[in-house]
Amino acid sequence: MRLHALPFAMLALLLLAHCTPATPAGRPLTDAQVLTSPNPWPTPLKLPSSAPPRILAVWMNETTIPNGSNWIGRVITSTNTASLEVRTESFSFGAHRSTFGDFSFRQHLLDMVPQYRRGYTLLIIARNPAGTEDRVIVPINFK
Repeated sequence: MRLHALPFAMLALLLLAHCTPATPAGRPLTDAQVLTSPNPWPTPLKLPSSAPPRILAVWMNETTIPNGSNWIGRVITSTNTASLEVRTESFSFGAHRSTFGDFSFRQHLLDMVPQYRRGYTLLIIARNPAGTEDRVIVPINFK
């Protein structure tokens, strides 16, 4: 390698390291924890708006989601949760709040191109009005 090419090679390595997705921070949940509906469902925890939000329960009908299926979920949080985001490195959406601390989502999975049919790290983020977050991580797979 020529000496003048060395700075460009080092810059390329630094940029590549920045492009590598970091593992999101949050409490990991397993399939067993999210595929079994709590019985009874927990009651949303009453907290003041200034307190950090809390995710109490997460349920999904599937964590391996086939093409053409409906992906349904419900999340119970503290009552001070202003928004609930469901996110991966490829998509993000806000869950519907039916009442304080009770969120749900329903997504119809269209036919996905093969390169998107793989495993993802699903990040569920509860935010209070000040933007303070609570996070859980769920591994999912699109087939």
